Amino acid sequence: MSFKEGDFVLIDYIAKIKETGEIIDTTLKDVARENKILREDKVYRPLLVIVGEHRVVKGLEEALLSFEVGEEREVEVEPKKAYGERDRSKVKMVSLREFLKRKITPRVGDVVEIGGFPAVIRSITGGRVVVDFNHPLAGKTIVYKVKVLKKIENPKEKILALIERRVKGIDLEKVGVDLSENKVVIRLPEEVYLVEDIQYAKKAIAREIVKYVEGVKVVEFVETYAFGG
Repeated sequence: MSFKEGDFVLIDYIAKIKETGEIIDTTLKDVARENKILREDKVYRPLLVIVGEHRVVKGLEEALLSFEVGEEREVEVEPKKAYGERDRSKVKMVSLREFLKRKITPRVGDVVEIGGFPAVIRSITGGRVVVDFNHPLAGKTIVYKVKVLKKIENPKEKILALIERRVKGIDLEKVGVDLSENKVVIRLPEEVYLVEDIQYAKKAIAREIVKYVEGVKVVEFVETYAFGG
C-alpha cells in the first residue's frame, strides 16, 4: 500500500546533515537528549504529514509516497528539495549603527529579524555586520531516518490529529469531538482557553478540518466553564 495526496500519515524521524553527520532534528525525545538538541519548548511526538500539504521538505514528502506502514528506511534529500541552495545575494552588509539604534548587541551566530525576515549574523568587523538571509541549512544534504507508524483513516482521528498539531501539548483525552453529517462540534479542555494565539489556532483547525475531512462543512467550538458548589 503506497500513499497518495491527502493521506494522513504519522511518522517518526531523525534528521542529520550528510556532510557532518550532525543530528539536527527528531521527533524522538531520547534521541534529542542524547545528541544535546533537546528543546524545552518542543513537544516530542510523531509528526503528522498530510501528503501534498507541503509542510515538510519536498524531498521527504515525495519519498513518503513509496513507503508502507511500518516501514523504516533512510531518505537522502539534496539541497534543492530540502532548504535550497545557498544564494550569495542573500548575504548582506549592515551598519553596526543600525543594530545599536534598535538596542541590539549583535553576536556572531545570533538570529536577528531584519525587514521582517530572519537572518544569521556571520561576522562583525569594525562598524560592519555581515548578515545571511539564507536558511541555516541551505546548501546542505539532509538524511532522514524515517519510520511510518500509521495511516490515519478514521474521520474523528483525523480531527484529533489536526487539533494536536495546532495546540501544543494538549491532552487529547480531554477533547470532545462530535461528528454528525456535515458538522463537527469540538470541546476543548478549559486549560487551553487562554493559550496564546488559541483563536488563530481554532480558525486554522476549522479550515483544515473542512479541507481534509470529507463531508464536513461546519466546525463549531464549544467552551464550557464548570464551578463547584
